[in-house]
Amino acid sequence: MPATSNGSANRISDLFTAKADGKGSVSLKRIKRCIVDVSIKSNSPIIMHKWSEKAKLMIREKQQKGKKTKERELKDPQEEATNCLHVTSTGEIGVPAVAIKAAMINVAHKDLGIEKTLVRKSLFIICEDISGVIPFSEATEPHVREDMVRVGMGSTDMRYRPQIDTWKANLSFEIDAELMQFSDLLVLLERAGFGAGLLEWRPEKGGEFGRFELDADVPLNVREIA
Repeated sequence: MPATSNGSANRISDLFTAKADGKGSVSLKRIKRCIVDVSIKSNSPIIMHKWSEKAKLMIREKQQKGKKTKERELKDPQEEATNCLHVTSTGEIGVPAVAIKAAMINVAHKDLGIEKTLVRKSLFIICEDISGVIPFSEATEPHVREDMVRVGMGSTDMRYRPQIDTWKANLSFEIDAELMQFSDLLVLLERAGFGAGLLEWRPEKGGEFGRFELDADVPLNVREIA
C-alpha cells in the first residue's frame, strides 16, 4: 500500500481498505447507508397554510421599502386557500419533507432509547423535487375551510385554508444503519404520526389534524447502498 513518510495512506481508498493492524487504518465504523421505502396514510384530515407569494411580497416591501400596508382588500376564499397549498414544481399537492422529519425529531427522546441529535444526523428524507415537497400518492380534493383567528393586539380576522380529508404518501429515507436500525425509523414514524402530526393544528400544537399511520397495505422495502 502506498504510504507517505509518516506511514499514512496516500489514497482514501487505501485508507479504508487497510488492515485493522496496519498503520493509518480506520478504527471508526464507516457509514452504512441504507434506503428505506415506506408509505403512510392519514387518520385525520390535514390543513395547509403555506405563505403565499403575495403575502411574502407585502412583508418584503414593508421591510425593505418602508411601504405602508394598503387598505385591506376583499378576500377571495378560494384563491386564498389555493395559495396555501404545498405543491411540487409540477403542481402536485403534497407535504414538505422537512415537516415529516421535524415531526420525527419531535417525538425522539433519550428515554425512548433514541436522542433527537441522533435522528437529525442519521436520517434524511429523499425528495427529488426542487420544491422540497413530497407529493401525495392518493388524496381527496382539497376544500376550503373558514376559521376565525386572532392577529395582532387582540384583533380577529377570517382565514381561508385548504383541508384534505384523506391522503397517502410514499416516503424514501436514507439512514446510517450503523446508528439507526430501520425498525427504529418505523417506530419514530409511527410515533410522529400519532402524537406530533403535520402542518396546521397538529397534535404537537394542541390540535387534532395532520395525524397519520404506517400503511400496512404497501410493502416495506429496505436496500443497502453499495
